[in-house]
Amino acid sequence: MKKIAILLLCIIALGLIVSCQATNHGVALSQNKGVVGKNGIPRPDWVIYDQSTKKMHFASGFGTSKTFEVAKQKAVLNADAELALWIANSVTAVRDRYIEEAIVNESETYIDKFVSTATEMGNAVMSGVTEIDYWEDGDGGVWVLRAIEVANVKAQIAAAISATCAEPTLFSGTTDVADVMAKLNKALDEYFPAE
Repeated sequence: MKKIAILLLCIIALGLIVSCQATNHGVALSQNKGVVGKNGIPRPDWVIYDQSTKKMHFASGFGTSKTFEVAKQKAVLNADAELALWIANSVTAVRDRYIEEAIVNESETYIDKFVSTATEMGNAVMSGVTEIDYWEDGDGGVWVLRAIEVANVKAQIAAAISATCAEPTLFSGTTDVADVMAKLNKALDEYFPAE
């Protein structure tokens, strides 16, 4: 379990590093006006600020290279790293909401199993990421906007809850598995509220 936790922390740290280097969300929206990229195309608002909604989560990535194709590939990788980080953070947030409401002992391994299973299942939906748009700046850099459906990520985390709660060996004889499952599902619904 400690190895899994260390691996997850390393992935999150790498995602943060890439995300910080890949995004420019700290720029004021007013600075977006008048910026024109290659072929006279104005800079889209999504380059500067997050477009995410309750239905779709968006991430932008940036890449540079001598060729457009390689720069775009780098931008796609950076955007996907940001999406993967969001998924991992979502799993952690659900876990934290559950822990706030439940009494969890360090000896109970089901919560670690839930986190690892949910992260694996959440990352599996990365194949469902779609490219929404791209923009070339005037200096040869390429920005890419990618998106993933929030419902798909929520469904994968819910499946991880079910899979974890279906493993009786993870729970002590005194643990009420139905209560654990109900509280995890409540935490999931609180983090991903229905519209």
